[in-house]
Amino acid sequence: MSVYLDGSASMVGFIRGGTADEKPLADLIGMLPSLDTIDHAKLTISRFDRSFTDLKSADVSRMQTEAGYLCPAGNRNCDAQESHIDQALGRVAAEDPKSLSVIVSDLWLANSEVRTTDGVALSKPLADIFASGRSVAVYGFESPYSGRVSDLPSGSRTVTAARRHLFLVVAGPVERLRAFRDAMRNAPSASIARALGNGEAHYSLFTLDPVVTASDGTQPFELKAGGPLTKASFLTVRTGVRVPQYHLDRGAALRSSGGGGASWRGVPETGVLPGAVWQGTSQGTTKLYRRLGDKCLPKGGDWREEGKLAGGWPTDGGARFTLDPSELATLPPATYLLVGSVRRTSLLSPNPATQWMRDWSFDAAGEAVAVKQPVMPTLNLAETARLLEVALLKSAESKPMNIGGFAVAVEIE
Repeated sequence: MSVYLDGSASMVGFIRGGTADEKPLADLIGMLPSLDTIDHAKLTISRFDRSFTDLKSADVSRMQTEAGYLCPAGNRNCDAQESHIDQALGRVAAEDPKSLSVIVSDLWLANSEVRTTDGVALSKPLADIFASGRSVAVYGFESPYSGRVSDLPSGSRTVTAARRHLFLVVAGPVERLRAFRDAMRNAPSASIARALGNGEAHYSLFTLDPVVTASDGTQPFELKAGGPLTKASFLTVRTGVRVPQYHLDRGAALRSSGGGGASWRGVPETGVLPGAVWQGTSQGTTKLYRRLGDKCLPKGGDWREEGKLAGGWPTDGGARFTLDPSELATLPPATYLLVGSVRRTSLLSPNPATQWMRDWSFDAAGEAVAVKQPVMPTLNLAETARLLEVALLKSAESKPMNIGGFAVAVEIE
């Protein structure tokens, strides 16, 4: 586990502004190395500004005070005016893909050594992180602040803020990010746990695998009454496994003018990881299996794959499926299992799951309004969200992932 602490001078305002009941930065620095349920054989903590400095216990404690962010007199190698987020992400990208990496920062990029735009500087390490199979979580906290706001587009040096936003960027295998989120929701810091619990803090998860198996006790298909398709029970399935089953009157289906089918509503929100950035166009496919006998042969040998079932999916890239009686009636009488899967082919950008990052953002044109807000927004945070979405999308295009699916059995007579 690696923790990177932004050491730029602007971070000192979070320390100065902390109150007896609310001091997120100091609390994060104190609790991150020892969060419950976060397994790690090795822990490193580094401060980053122009360079990286590995911190010992005493140095970590110093980062909970103003002294940790101010340059000692006469130290020409200290550059606390700059926070090199791009270089911190580069360090994270180079780590073992199984590691857990945490960056604590205001996500306000100010790097005079970057000769490109901020987007180009950040896109490479983000792409490398996703290419390694890791996921990225972004946490946003509103925090008390006391001090000047640096690096404004106008160059003004007279703007101060009473509250600003503080962020965690966490990279690692999605299972470790889930464990980290659980630990954060039960954090020893009452203000952080409360903010995550009541929605004051925000969270977005950028992952190639956004869906988990979940059941709310209802079948994933909705049946239209009065048609040739009716509910049935003819398969014995394992305890805890839900397979909707229907009987089709083939003759009635061939005589009808359509309708009376069943529809799958798509990937349920209850099956998506909290905060996951996953909405976008998708492609659905359905494999068809025919039962050859009632015996449970090894490896499911009593079912034969019949190929793909044409139709049923919308043409607009949605993740819905319709079980059409007229299409099923073209199959010979038998017992069938239909297995549908949805693969994400694109990602909405801007994405609904990152709206909060755009709400907390401002650009050069909006500076005059931003400086008057009760909580000072973050410069170009919307662009950071877009870069994360683009990096995730590019990784998904090279390694498409299923985001949901279904299994449904139909007995045709």
